[in-house]
Amino acid sequence: MRRALFVLVLLAACAREQQPASPAKPPATTASQQESAPKTEVGELMPAYSAKYLDGKPFDVAAEKKSVVLLNVWATWCGPCRFETPELQALHDKFSAEGFKVIGISVDDSGAEAGKQLVGENKITYPIALDPDGHIANVLRTTVLPTSVIIGRDGRIIWRRVGAVMPNEIPSVETVVKQALAKKG
Repeated sequence: MRRALFVLVLLAACAREQQPASPAKPPATTASQQESAPKTEVGELMPAYSAKYLDGKPFDVAAEKKSVVLLNVWATWCGPCRFETPELQALHDKFSAEGFKVIGISVDDSGAEAGKQLVGENKITYPIALDPDGHIANVLRTTVLPTSVIIGRDGRIIWRRVGAVMPNEIPSVETVVKQALAKKG
């Protein structure tokens, strides 16, 4: 019970609101504009998204269509993000040879060094992209860290999790990954 309460407190601590960059009042949108905005729910195509990896090389989600990809949005200051890292690393280790990739996307605004330090401390071997402006949070329509999606080879979101992936959820995540890897196209 204490552990569950602790996890809930950590999850709440990692929820954050994105502050609007320019006008304090968002521009009015019509119903047709809202309907045409890309959706990021299960079954929808993953919208276009690109960033830079820690090493400066470009990352573009559209270039990953031959793989099944788990995108994990996190920050170094987020306790639940750190908590789920071993689970994500284990998924990466177990399925990477079959065409599965975990790609972490850090929304830290402190630069690459903080991300590199966390990677070293936690022995993370999956790639990490940097998104200091938090663009991915807007793409995925989330204000909660961590948030993760699994994207199938067809570019569709096949699984979505807002909050940390808990150890007891790994078997169901593995089932999703195995089913996605079994599909060739």
